[in-house]
Amino acid sequence: MAVVADVAAIRVALARINAYCVGVLRLSEQPEPSFIKMPIAGILSWILPGLGHIYLGQRSRGLVLLVTITATFWTGVAIGSVQGTVDPTERKIWFFAQIGTGGNAISALALNRITTSEDRANNRKPVVTNWVAAEVGVHYTGVAGLLNILVIFDAVSRADPSRLRRSRASPSEEFS
Repeated sequence: MAVVADVAAIRVALARINAYCVGVLRLSEQPEPSFIKMPIAGILSWILPGLGHIYLGQRSRGLVLLVTITATFWTGVAIGSVQGTVDPTERKIWFFAQIGTGGNAISALALNRITTSEDRANNRKPVVTNWVAAEVGVHYTGVAGLLNILVIFDAVSRADPSRLRRSRASPSEEFS
C-alpha cells in the first residue's frame, strides 16, 4: 500500500510541476508590446541594415538584407574612394540618401574625415578619383541608403502584430 501511495504522490507532484512549467512558458511567450518593438526594430535597422529583422526573429531575411545593403554601400565606397563618395559638404543631397544606411555612412564619413585631415596635416593634396568612378560610387552608396529606408519601414511594419490580424481577415470582413 505504501508503494501505491508514493506513486500517487509522485504523480501529483509531477502534475503540479508540469502545470507550473506550462504557466511559466505561457508567460514567457507573451509578445512584447508593438509600441516597444516597432521603434526598436526601426532604430536597429538604421544602425545596421537587417539588424531589426534579426531582432524580430527573422534571421535569414536579416542576414540577406545585411549582406546585400552593406556590400552595395562599401562597393560604392571602394569604387569612388572614401574622400570622393561620402562627403556632406560637396554632395549634400546624396549624403541624405547615404545616411539612410546609418552605421555604414557614419563609418565612411569618419574615414573621410580621418583621411582628409591626414592629407591636410601632411600638406598633401587629397586623392582625387576619376569623376566617373566617384559618381558611380556616390550612386551605389545613395541607392544602398534608400534601400535601407525601405528595410526600416519593413522592419517596423513586421514588428506590429495587429498587421498579421488584419492580413488574415476574411475578404467579407474587409469590405463590410
